[in-house]
Amino acid sequence: MKNFSILGLGHIGRVHQQAILDAPNAQLISVIDYNLPEDISVKAYNTLESFLTEDQETDVVVIATPNGLHREHAIRCLKGGKNILIEKPLALSFEDAKEILAVAHQKGLRVFSSMQLRFSPVVQYVKNLLENNSLGKVYMINIQCYWNRNRNYYKLRDWHGKDDMDGGVLFTQFSHFIDILNFWFNDVQCTESNSRNFTHNDITEFDDSGIVNFLANEAVGHMVYTTSTFNKNFESSITLIAEKGTVKIGDQYLNQMLYCDVKNVCCSNNISTEQKNFHPNAIEEISDALLRKNPSVLDGHHALNLVKFIVDANAMAKANKELNAIEIQ
Repeated sequence: MKNFSILGLGHIGRVHQQAILDAPNAQLISVIDYNLPEDISVKAYNTLESFLTEDQETDVVVIATPNGLHREHAIRCLKGGKNILIEKPLALSFEDAKEILAVAHQKGLRVFSSMQLRFSPVVQYVKNLLENNSLGKVYMINIQCYWNRNRNYYKLRDWHGKDDMDGGVLFTQFSHFIDILNFWFNDVQCTESNSRNFTHNDITEFDDSGIVNFLANEAVGHMVYTTSTFNKNFESSITLIAEKGTVKIGDQYLNQMLYCDVKNVCCSNNISTEQKNFHPNAIEEISDALLRKNPSVLDGHHALNLVKFIVDANAMAKANKELNAIEIQ
């Protein structure tokens, strides 16, 4: 059994709270938040400083604060002697992400990243197909993420929509889809990116939609994403076109097998699951990795390339917009 504390008890902090309660080998012993709710049944701290000064029992601090604070809070917790689980993203820059891992190495502690969709049975099934070479050479990968984020979403929390605290929709909304590429393939690189702001010009400091081209090993990839879909989320999917088969998985939580036609492999729709929340799986995995001192699919170094991919995509999109603006003039 490992002891967890949560830093930041907003929406995602509450998700982690329930996940810890649901995991058989974990227990929640405290929360840290400057604005603590009244329904807390564990020890509560108003500041991170007081927690790090007083706490002697926590094995893992779950960092569920705004994206732009992840680096600062991660390093403070590591220097305070705590292993950490960072809600995605690990950090908003590649340099910050590397710094977090360097401090952890120096202190002999572990960093985990919240990449819980890796535990979807559908995602793991496709990973097995790839590892067993059941698909043969993968030719193409297509990711489609058509979501809606309206004004109310950005008004709920003042950090949403801020470039330095939010980081943009690839970080906040769609990073799990890119993470799955890193889970499936050894070498994933962004090669081209363009973005536009269709419906959030007066709300966000970043674009709401874009097109990203990438390479995943030898496969060519294409991602189209938006938070401007009318009224509600419309589609989330990843399609693989390969030598020996075609596979499409979907739903916001990548828990549905939408299409599977693979040579000499019996593909069943029973692979799909109604489970949408894989956070308890992640907490159980982290506790087990610490108890057994095993490597984990959630180890922070697995999230490094995710951060680099998104930073590169955002930088390429910005450069292309600036270039287009010059050409128009």
